[in-house]
Order: sequence, then C-alpha cells, then structure tokens
Amino acid sequence: MITKYSSLLCACFLIIALFYLPASYYMFLRIIVALGAILIIIRSSIQKEYAWGAVFVIIGILFNPFIPIYLYQKNKWIWVDLFVAFLFLLDFYPRKRKEKVAHKKPTIRTYDRDRIY
Repeated sequence: MITKYSSLLCACFLIIALFYLPASYYMFLRIIVALGAILIIIRSSIQKEYAWGAVFVIIGILFNPFIPIYLYQKNKWIWVDLFVAFLFLLDFYPRKRKEKVAHKKPTIRTYDRDRIY
C-alpha cells in the first residue's frame, strides 16, 4: 500500500521538477526517487515481476544521490523526468494480471453396467 502512494508522490515530485528550481530541490528529488525506486524493486521482486523491477533498478541508478549522473542540460532532464514520472504513474494504477488457466480436456466417462454416479 505504501509503495503505491510513494510512486504517486515520486511522480508528483518529478512533474514539479520540470520547472526551473534551485539545485537543492534536485538533490532532494534524487533522494525521493531513489527511495521510491527501491520500494518498487522490493515489491516487484516479491510479486515476481522481474522485468518491472529491472526497469526501476535503472531508474534507481540514474537518480542515485551518492554517485550522481549529470546530464548538464535542463532540456535533457525534462524528457527523463517526464518518462520516469510516466513509469511511476503506471506503477500507481493497477494492472490486470494474466491468470494461468489450465484447460482441461473433457473426459468421457465410462460406466460399468448398472452403476450410476
């Protein structure tokens, strides 16, 4: 439950980051997005959604506050922020899961004489 709302919170912070703000906000953004990505990685590994977890490993590396990755241009970060915000919003809304349905072949019952089931 907390991971759902943390993904919504991260998406909101990423959309706010599209505006020109002080550098301290972007450091705060890195911390929040990295923590949100870690929560989603943990939840997706529990639910065995490994591809979704791998996507958020990449996001966690990109928004890592300890060894930051700099793109040096705001217009590049705008596209990255929009895409990552979209991914966090996708995580917030529930997805339909494919249920594995075992298709049983119809069996023909053969009855012995005078035996009724």
